[in-house]
Amino acid sequence: MNITTMDDIKKLEKNKNIKYLNIDIENPNLEVIYYLIDHGQKYSYSEICEGQKGYIYVPHDIFKKSTVFILDIINSVPLSLNELEVARYLYITIGKNIGYDINVLPDKNETFSLKNINIINNIWGSLNITKGTNLSFCKLYLYLCRIMNVDCKLITTSKIGYLKNSLTINNRNIIVDITKDIPYIQAGFKTKNFTGYNENLELDRKISYIKDDYAEKIIEANLKQLDYTKHDVFQTILLKTSEIIKAGNIKPIELGIIYDIIFNKYCPNYNITISNLYIQNIYNKEHFILITHNKKYYSYNYTRNSFVEIPKEEITKNIETKKIGLYLNETIPFIIIPKESY
Repeated sequence: MNITTMDDIKKLEKNKNIKYLNIDIENPNLEVIYYLIDHGQKYSYSEICEGQKGYIYVPHDIFKKSTVFILDIINSVPLSLNELEVARYLYITIGKNIGYDINVLPDKNETFSLKNINIINNIWGSLNITKGTNLSFCKLYLYLCRIMNVDCKLITTSKIGYLKNSLTINNRNIIVDITKDIPYIQAGFKTKNFTGYNENLELDRKISYIKDDYAEKIIEANLKQLDYTKHDVFQTILLKTSEIIKAGNIKPIELGIIYDIIFNKYCPNYNITISNLYIQNIYNKEHFILITHNKKYYSYNYTRNSFVEIPKEEITKNIETKKIGLYLNETIPFIIIPKESY
């Protein structure tokens, strides 16, 4: 059943056979949302958007948990913000809290779980595991904007159905691409896909995205004094940059993207490889990156909140015992990988 208004809720209460609800995310109704949080335990939830049902449902506990998180975001929006600033605030907040799931990329997996893909294409399922896809990112941004009365739409920009969002603010059309900006947002960099407002210090300070300046500017100030000709400064770069970008808050796929940018800019002549690996648990592949330089291996340890060196022997042993594996089309320099480890 499609749910938009409290009149729909009244109809729902009279029909005891309904089990699946499609919430209208283009016309969000907070009264409906609060009602379903408290009284919707027996239903499963998906979205309806542009007249199309999501067909991917999550149980009430996931719907409730993720909806409470959405409401926390809405309640955190400063009252002093204008419409553009609200749109930017929501954009940045989504980017900080969710990341792309490498486990659903066909070029990185010979096989992958259709169940997981379905879950993260549902906006509440995506928020629950803090991973998503282009579809769920754009639907989530639309939903939050509509709750805050910001005119936001989905637009398709390619033959394969890639989505962006279109904002209409003060009679101006602004195209935004949250999917591509997530790595930059998590690192505190300038965004590249919020048309017209990617480098607006005043705006980004007002919404508390940055305190003083963007992270790449701070990195530049900290690394410009290094002598790249006389010393191997790789470890110094890892240490300084991980502190500046707060690497512990960045998800693995986004962390790899950011360090690819950093290494290409500051040490392009170094032979550095970033590999995507995983730890296999009973539920999924737990993604992590491995950085190789000078025949040494480094990975970010989220528990220690720092990069750590991993001995080659330990990596080789864990691959042989299948405790860790490589994503499809990945290699580790100087280590021979059995085919079954992919």
